[in-house]
Amino acid sequence: MGVFHFKQFDIDDSGCGMKICSDSVLLGAWFFPRHKRARRVADVGAGSGLLSLMAAQILPGASIVGLEIDSDAARAARANFSASPWAERLAIVEGNFADYSAAEPFDLIISNPPYFASGEKACDQARATARHQASLSYSSLLDYAKAHLAPNGHLGLIAPAEQTDEIIFNAELKGLKLRRMCDICAREGRQAGRTMFDFALADGDTHSETLHIRQSDGALHPLYTAIVEPFYTKIS
Repeated sequence: MGVFHFKQFDIDDSGCGMKICSDSVLLGAWFFPRHKRARRVADVGAGSGLLSLMAAQILPGASIVGLEIDSDAARAARANFSASPWAERLAIVEGNFADYSAAEPFDLIISNPPYFASGEKACDQARATARHQASLSYSSLLDYAKAHLAPNGHLGLIAPAEQTDEIIFNAELKGLKLRRMCDICAREGRQAGRTMFDFALADGDTHSETLHIRQSDGALHPLYTAIVEPFYTKIS
């Protein structure tokens, strides 16, 4: 699709099955600022490396590894990392994330996982891999987080709103506690289309909120603008 210019880094997603999307930007902008002391971060299903680069921008003391199964996407992420101001803190590992075990547990794991569990797959294999849960399911991501998070670690992810109850239920079964949740509405007065989650191994208070991207008159909501402003060069 081309090169996307963010305030502090660029992303070239040429050859990637799943292109840059606002879901990932919003997830990273919502999740990372609450965890600025994190030192070890994993971006599962890293694609062209957007969430990894956002982590590097927000978390000055963190080392970030992107886990990506698709060769073309991993190649793009590697190039994007090398061209960024934080190349020494970023790495890409090509392969199935479930096979990757770091020397130390992660403080944060984040993912914008595939959101089609069934139905006709995309004709392009790379796009099919990126969009379908055959390669990365919510269940496998929760299992990975349970096994590889530090005791005070957190998992951030985004999903279609209709899967919220199922994801929370499965997370609880696997020993992950919901700490924050944010429903995303495209416009005031509309139902949520996506939900963002912040799960932890440690129990604690749970906070729930709703974020509207646009106000009822179509103008961008100031709360949305405030969240993504550190990244976008132009918000529209």
